[in-house]
Amino acid sequence: MIATPEEVYHQIRFSYDPRRAAPWRAIARYLQRWVDANGSLLELGAGYGEFSKSIRAARKWALDQNPALADYWGDQIQPLIQQALDPLPLASGIVDTVFASNFFEHFTLDEGREILAEAWRVLRPGGRLIVVQPNFRLEPRRYFDDYTHKSIYTDNGFKDFLKSQHWAIVHEEPRFTPFSMKSRIPTAEWLVRLYLALPLRVMAGQFLIVAERGRER
Repeated sequence: MIATPEEVYHQIRFSYDPRRAAPWRAIARYLQRWVDANGSLLELGAGYGEFSKSIRAARKWALDQNPALADYWGDQIQPLIQQALDPLPLASGIVDTVFASNFFEHFTLDEGREILAEAWRVLRPGGRLIVVQPNFRLEPRRYFDDYTHKSIYTDNGFKDFLKSQHWAIVHEEPRFTPFSMKSRIPTAEWLVRLYLALPLRVMAGQFLIVAERGRER
């Protein structure tokens, strides 16, 4: 059987590594302050589901186009196996938080607008969008090591992109986490928690932006 492009990508660039679970637990713990533990959460481009498995939320959906990834998600996560540009099979205004990590750079700017519009639709007014992205300003040399990257974003550029779509920025960190978990940086959960507590994060290559959905566009 010939592997799909999605399967090939995960074999080459993003193969499963159980060591990623520990740093994702620390990241989820840090981001929990912006996620309603009694609400619902949708993760876009969920990959192996480490974030969704670690974050506390009463109901969770995870979206990815590779059906094989759902085997890693567990029974607490409802899989949405589809293209990100297809309409979501969710009613309007029923999601409290939408999360995306290393996601929007894989789409053109116009495609990103479509995805943001659908995220806006399923979020309740006041619902939050949490985005972690590679920051081109900090890591220009490695940004296109991933052959599927289509768009360049910096922290300021992505923030303005969200504002242009009427999102309200509530929190931003230009230096959030290292560029890649493939580095040799220790990934013990307690070390990642310590790193996230630092006022100055050396070797950071990704930004964090938290935005809220208003009532009108």
